[in-house]
Amino acid sequence: MAPAIADEVPIPPAPARFVTDEAGFLSARRRDALERALEEYGRKRGHQLLVWIGQTTGDTPLEDWTIRAFEAWRPGRRGIDDGLVLFVFARDRRIRIEVGYGLEGVVTDAVSGRIIREVMAPRIRADDRDGAVTGAVQDLMATIGGPVPIGPHAQRAPRGAWRPDRLSPAQIVLVILVGVLFLILFITNPALALLLLANLFSGGRAGGGGG
Repeated sequence: MAPAIADEVPIPPAPARFVTDEAGFLSARRRDALERALEEYGRKRGHQLLVWIGQTTGDTPLEDWTIRAFEAWRPGRRGIDDGLVLFVFARDRRIRIEVGYGLEGVVTDAVSGRIIREVMAPRIRADDRDGAVTGAVQDLMATIGGPVPIGPHAQRAPRGAWRPDRLSPAQIVLVILVGVLFLILFITNPALALLLLANLFSGGRAGGGGG
């Protein structure tokens, strides 16, 4: 009878969250902040970025385990294959980034290696595990496009922040006043009102020419 594998770690089911920490690697506060940020990033940008933290891959080589997990979970949009998983194994002290074909041209092996060596490793050595994972996620989002702030209040706009979808009271009064004036003009001089309306909406594409 062939001997059984001493320490084979099975591939778990696809994560139900954006951040899975089975090793207690992150503080609860930072884990929740990352969860919110990655959820918001996926909603706004479409790409699905996951963080999965475990203890070990057992007897399975790191790359074999993470590739099998990535293929089983299939993160990202179907047909676009734009998922990414940041794997961290606390006991093994190993990190790996797996990406779908849709992101391979952006998050290259060189980019992944730089993030692991220059962003994560120094912070882990300094016992800043929260900072290591947060820095990697921020770097990955910036590389792919459109970083989202990560923090306890990441989804809250700061007080006094400009909200383009809201008008100030003065702007509302101005809009009403312009509307009333246009209505009066339309009643007294329909031809002129229609001419102004046509000019307002007749804008075209600006073009540039080469010499």
